[in-house]
Amino acid sequence: MSLCSFTTQSKPVDDVCSHWSLQNGVAFFSHQDCDKFIQCYQYGLGKVVGVVQQCGFGTEWNQDLLTCVASSISTCPPSSDKCYQLTNGEVRKAVGNCRGFWVCNNGDSVPKCCPMGQYYNETTGCTDVEIDTECNARCFNDYPFPDKFNGTTEMTTTTKKPCLIKRIVPDIPMQYEEYIVGLGWISRPCPAGLLYVQDDCECTKVVAVSKPSACSREIYLPFNNSHYDQSGKNNYILNENVVVANGKAVFNGYTSQLVIPRFTNVDASTIVVKVLYTSDHEKLTQSQTILSNSNCDQGSSIVITEGSGTVNYTVGTMKGETIFENTVSVPQTASQEKDIVFSFNKGVLKGKLGNNEMVLENQPGHLRSVRCALHIGNSDNVSGGWFKGAIEELSIYLCA
Repeated sequence: MSLCSFTTQSKPVDDVCSHWSLQNGVAFFSHQDCDKFIQCYQYGLGKVVGVVQQCGFGTEWNQDLLTCVASSISTCPPSSDKCYQLTNGEVRKAVGNCRGFWVCNNGDSVPKCCPMGQYYNETTGCTDVEIDTECNARCFNDYPFPDKFNGTTEMTTTTKKPCLIKRIVPDIPMQYEEYIVGLGWISRPCPAGLLYVQDDCECTKVVAVSKPSACSREIYLPFNNSHYDQSGKNNYILNENVVVANGKAVFNGYTSQLVIPRFTNVDASTIVVKVLYTSDHEKLTQSQTILSNSNCDQGSSIVITEGSGTVNYTVGTMKGETIFENTVSVPQTASQEKDIVFSFNKGVLKGKLGNNEMVLENQPGHLRSVRCALHIGNSDNVSGGWFKGAIEELSIYLCA
């Protein structure tokens, strides 16, 4: 196992979650143990349930960032640290990493790793792996993080932020894995012609392109008598008052929406959304929302709306600490049947309606990470009103 990737067996914590309204279908809270967190979600008939999740070795929960981070920058109170009031030098075995262990230092738990080829034994300490013992876990000193290490495995502070939520995929340099809270490590493709570089925490190494890589859907909703995702990735979709029948998802214009928690905090350089739908746009007196993640008062990164005259595509990006937001609009046609595509790839925003397309180039940065689920048919009136119409098919890709 590796950073942030280990998940405990689910434990009921429904009493913690039951007091909260999950407008985005999911929420996260601190646990009494620093290296755990509570994930709340809606399960059937609107019931709110919760499970305890285990952070990966060397990390602890940060409630401000809603992710597992290096223990040195967690928001865990000192009294909750397992080394609180323990003697310096006391050691305990790590959970989920056979090479890992924690050492107490002034009340703080400090992560350390045995060298490759050894595992941690509570009796003998770092011990050579024997024939009948398997320990292939990756650990801090296996990762070329931008942080520097002091010669063992302890992290030291630098001006560069640690790249703890992305990691290499061994032997597949054109991909990387990103940790998404509640989902674990998710595979991501690099843009064509680039390889992932851990020091940069991005796909930055330029290579010759010999053959385009396959691009598969992250979300596929064909609405064949259900609202379930059929991409093969089993993404949870929350249905609020959307009627699915005859191959269509019908939205009533005032209480209907689908919520996709999978895209909470999504951070990508490429996203493509394809929607086949019908609506009577000529009767609209205000814009209505096709898709948005602007529902959480934290800005947005993806918004599609339509008015009586145009379909509008908005992307929110971030470069460094600066936020950018830009929109392209495509004129409506007389037809109520629409086939639209929202595309953001390599800094280029495209909006397409049928054969008509508008393009805006040189958008800075990557898609902005927003702590909000993706909402189909609603933006809480931030970007537009509730959607009234029928969607026949919706697909989302994180590749071009």
